[in-house]
Amino acid sequence: MITCFNINWTITDSDISSDNSFMIHSTLSPYIHMFNVQQAKYSGQFNLSNGNDDNDDNFAGSWYYRLRVYSLKLSQSGTEVIAGCGKMGRGAPVQVYDLENTRVKESITAHSDDINSVCYVDKKNSSIFITGSDDGLCKIWDTRILKDNEPVGIFYGHVAGITCVSSKEDNRYFISNSKDQSIKLWDIRKSCNEKKKIDMCHTDYRYDTINRTTLENAARSARGVDQSLMTFQGHQVHTTLIRCHFSPLYGTDQRYVYTGSYDGIVYIYDTVTGENIMKLELPKGDNYYSDSVVRDCAWHPYSQSLISTSFHGAIHKWEYMDFRDAERMERNNGIFPVIQQQQPLYSPLGDRNLSVSSDDSMDIIDDDDQISSDLP
Repeated sequence: MITCFNINWTITDSDISSDNSFMIHSTLSPYIHMFNVQQAKYSGQFNLSNGNDDNDDNFAGSWYYRLRVYSLKLSQSGTEVIAGCGKMGRGAPVQVYDLENTRVKESITAHSDDINSVCYVDKKNSSIFITGSDDGLCKIWDTRILKDNEPVGIFYGHVAGITCVSSKEDNRYFISNSKDQSIKLWDIRKSCNEKKKIDMCHTDYRYDTINRTTLENAARSARGVDQSLMTFQGHQVHTTLIRCHFSPLYGTDQRYVYTGSYDGIVYIYDTVTGENIMKLELPKGDNYYSDSVVRDCAWHPYSQSLISTSFHGAIHKWEYMDFRDAERMERNNGIFPVIQQQQPLYSPLGDRNLSVSSDDSMDIIDDDDQISSDLP
């Protein structure tokens, strides 16, 4: 456990170096903090507003009018940070920070509203990145040609603010989660540069929800400019910036996308069919955590297990256990067999043997699941 310092309201984002030696995290302030994992202590604090390592105890009182980091990512080399920030004056900036020389390398006004999420297209090539903003747009940028606040490309289709962008890291596809209650799948090659008009749905999603009819009408009017390849719906995006991800390359070939949800459920969608193939949820009413917002979740890169976080402070672990998969995976050239909708990768709890450990983690064990043996 890491005890963080100089936190303003919350930790907004974190990232870890490629060699797992140190991590960085941000809060609603100009500062990012570096933690040495091996030595278990903080090793630096960096000011993204001016590049100086200083301490300003008075910034908290006027934090809304100063630089506030909402999302950040660390480059493959561990020497550079990209940070998406809150709206200031003319718009919301992206800061590119040089850790070696402790200075702001680039600063651009990237969006007209808060930048809630940033990600690299491919972390191995840390020059191209994507931003998602409350202005409803996703944009792609190249750090080598950051000038005139102009992106390499813009992606239109959402009708409300973006809460998360996540790349498949194949230099081709990425997904975005939105307050319009949808995830969209995008092809990076199909961006545009021209400015387009979309009627956005605006509301404070921390307290209010957008009327379904309003959302449907806005989405209908945006069809003519929607560049996305596929839209996934069913989960709920309220209260917090809910994240979304691709399933791992190993075992699933990144076929699925998954997300947390306001209703306390983890949703898994199939990028081939567009269907919601599974919901991971606790029995309603039987558990203190059953209706707690799931802000984020993570699928293990090499095993069929997933963890999800709870607004009530719990971490839940979900596991699919079937030793027959090893043999079937060998026959399938290293890919887990695709799971049919009625027999999904993660089955509903139902009569499962569910156990919660002292740290509130959860194991789901089922010896009776049947799965298809071949990819369609």
